[in-house]
Amino acid sequence: MEAEYQEVDLREYLHVLWQEKWVVIVTFIAAVAAALGVSYSLPKKYQTEIGLLILPPLSTEVSGEITGTVFSPQTYKSLALANDLIQATIDAVYPKGERPSLEAVKGGIKVEVEQTTAKDFPGRFPLHLRVTFTGTDPVKLKEMAEVWAEEFKSRNAELFMSRTAQSYDYIKQNFDQVDRELRAKEEERKTYEQEHPLEILQNEVKKLREIYAKYLTELADRKQELAQARARLEALRAALSQEPEVIVLQRGLSRESLAEFLSQRLTREELEALPEIKIEDEVLNGTYITLRTEVARAQAEVSALEDEVTFLEAELKRVSEMLQEKQRELIEVEATLARINREIQVLTDSYQRLSAKLQEARIAQAETSEPIRVVEAPVVPSRPIGPNKKMNVAIAGVLGIFLGILLAFLIHYVHTVPPSSEHTHDEEAKEIS
Repeated sequence: MEAEYQEVDLREYLHVLWQEKWVVIVTFIAAVAAALGVSYSLPKKYQTEIGLLILPPLSTEVSGEITGTVFSPQTYKSLALANDLIQATIDAVYPKGERPSLEAVKGGIKVEVEQTTAKDFPGRFPLHLRVTFTGTDPVKLKEMAEVWAEEFKSRNAELFMSRTAQSYDYIKQNFDQVDRELRAKEEERKTYEQEHPLEILQNEVKKLREIYAKYLTELADRKQELAQARARLEALRAALSQEPEVIVLQRGLSRESLAEFLSQRLTREELEALPEIKIEDEVLNGTYITLRTEVARAQAEVSALEDEVTFLEAELKRVSEMLQEKQRELIEVEATLARINREIQVLTDSYQRLSAKLQEARIAQAETSEPIRVVEAPVVPSRPIGPNKKMNVAIAGVLGIFLGILLAFLIHYVHTVPPSSEHTHDEEAKEIS
């Protein structure tokens, strides 16, 4: 049975909504009232900001370029949101009485790292660390931002300064280690090249390839000559098989023999009983002898060519095995030398970078500038940022309308649902009885 298509009439939906309009209205009013109640019951939230300028240890090279290193943004965020740092801030702001939990304070802190001039991160320029504090007490919020900034400076300034002071020793150790590894790797390459001379190995492979190609060409020529010799041998054998070894010559009686035979005066019956009078002589066939000689020569030529083909195949196999072995050895030597050269190149690059860093570290030892500075002090917020009553009421109103429409259609469906199938079956049974 094909399903019948029923066109949806928008007027029916509007009619249902008009019938159940009070459901929609009541739901809308209830949602708005609930949003207003929740918004007024929630405490007001305030927000203040503090800005820190992070100046990593800088030094001036001989060329006058400003250099330095910075951490990744995630590192600064992790340092700013360290649990011990936040807990120390809470203990300083709330020395007595009830205090907020670490999770609550940490959840109200937002950290953003901005670069001042560099395009790509990490860069070599100062960074701006903007920290936003959100809470319910504006005075405590300002105090917490100030205490957090002091704690952050006291903890991480020492970290930066100690990193600068120790950079020379650290880089010098790495520089010496890379220098030793580079010299050892160069000595390893020199020894390996002496034990496995690459040029000689390449010449051997080249020579074997030439010999292999020569044998391959000779083998193809000999096989072609062998095929021709075998065909000629078969043709000679076929021609030889058609020629008899001897030729039989027939002749009659001589005159003396005929006269003697006639003198016997044989009767008619005796003459008829005698066989045909003829004499047969056998002589060697010259063509047969010539063909047999040619067959012997062709057989010898075929045997010689077969021996030569067998020899060439054996030599070709031997040269092929030697060539494959030399090629494998050549590939292994080239791969090993390429690996050693890559390692030497990496060590050379590291050596050059560390050499430049070592020179920079020598100058950076005298750097004592303050690495962290407060560039934007926190202030007591005068206006709350939340809760946003208008936004909450708008969202609740929209959700209330959608929920009211859904309830209206649900109530309409419940009121207009047809009888159940069991009830219909009972009525049909009663009618049948």
